[in-house]
Amino acid sequence: MRLKDLSDDLGISLESLQNFIYDFNIDLSICIDEQFNVTENFKQFTLKNIDFLKKYAEDHSKEKTLADIAKAINESEEKVLNFFVSNGIPEEAAKNIKTNLSSYLIHLYIGGEYPFIDEAFPETEDYAAKRLVGYTDLYFYLSDMLDPFMNKDQSKTWGISKPTGIVLYGPPGSGKIFWARKMAQMIGYEFVHVYKDYLAGNLKTTKNSFTHFLNSKMQHPKTMLFIDSLDELLSKNGEQNFFSENIELINTILRHTQKDIHQELLMVGSAEILSLFNDEVLAPGRFDMQIPIFPPNSDERAQLIIYHLTQNLIEDSPLLKILKTHNALCKSFWEPIANEMRLFSNTMVIDFTQSLKKRLYALYRKDESKNIELTEKVLTASFNEAKAKLNADYIKRCAVFLVEAKQNVGQDFPHRILELEADLESYQAKKPPINKIGFKQVNEENPAIVEINDDSTPTDLII
Repeated sequence: MRLKDLSDDLGISLESLQNFIYDFNIDLSICIDEQFNVTENFKQFTLKNIDFLKKYAEDHSKEKTLADIAKAINESEEKVLNFFVSNGIPEEAAKNIKTNLSSYLIHLYIGGEYPFIDEAFPETEDYAAKRLVGYTDLYFYLSDMLDPFMNKDQSKTWGISKPTGIVLYGPPGSGKIFWARKMAQMIGYEFVHVYKDYLAGNLKTTKNSFTHFLNSKMQHPKTMLFIDSLDELLSKNGEQNFFSENIELINTILRHTQKDIHQELLMVGSAEILSLFNDEVLAPGRFDMQIPIFPPNSDERAQLIIYHLTQNLIEDSPLLKILKTHNALCKSFWEPIANEMRLFSNTMVIDFTQSLKKRLYALYRKDESKNIELTEKVLTASFNEAKAKLNADYIKRCAVFLVEAKQNVGQDFPHRILELEADLESYQAKKPPINKIGFKQVNEENPAIVEINDDSTPTDLII
């Protein structure tokens, strides 16, 4: 039974069921197996708690005011108002807000508890074994977008054809290659990574080698070609003469794929900024599907820290012993530092864990007692080392990504948009304009200049 079949049986929408799993941070592997079938445990939970799920679905399906949210979760309007204000929304705007955010998700943010859900889906004790750390909402979004590959009847029943090319866009280090591999796995395609350097190198040596390579791949069924840094290759400001033959070759394949609906070659490219592409690149029949890859949110950062610290460790690992001694295999241990990792990419989280491992290893080699302390000093040093990549250029790219994602998929990822806006706000500093008011002082012919700060100033991104 697929999740769609279960939602039909329950009489609630698939979207609300997917959002329930995401809002309550339920491990996807508990709900769905590797063949995308619903697990028996999750099915039994939904049947037992169908009344709550229907209330959740009704709440999810409508826009809500502060009063609606407060009534749904039995909290005061003031407490709900404080939630929006604390997330960067001006108080007057928040009082009149209408939002699609789940009332129950807001309740969780302000301290609400749902013991029956926590008991049914306890926190995992083995993060390293997780198939997917966080990103449940993105996984479900991809499942919907890739459904034409998995549901062959869709073109007949709904007239929906497969996308010709896909662009995964997001800030540096957000995990675009990981998600390209995950997409290939989801639709059962072979993943072939084509690097930009490979394209450039082959043009310099044998111009036809890439042509032969692509022709050979087109003969293999179900192949995904992932082209790294596609925005640099096909950008408005790129060196078009240098890459002209490859660009024309790629466009030819895309046109051919569009005509032949049975063609099983899918081209996927990565990009940081969509607006850098030539307009024709994202036109129908080219790379006509764009999917955002967000930096991890605060909860995902805490989970990813444990995942990368414990991945591939043996049972008697000294590092594992240190983590167990300090209760550091629990997500709550890492939440304070994860909250400080605002805008950290997946790569920066990995950098933090690598730096921490090296520092702990150095202490382990020096300390004969092997009584290693996971001190704030060690954590702070690792944090600062990882934060080095969070420079002004990276923050600007995150800001551009937020604008593009909000425009393209704002309705699909309201939670992420809200948190990303708050994270960006934390790196903004007010740059007050100078209002110069002239007046004459006693015995002065020239006016004195008084500088007045205006709080309505636009903000600049700074470190």
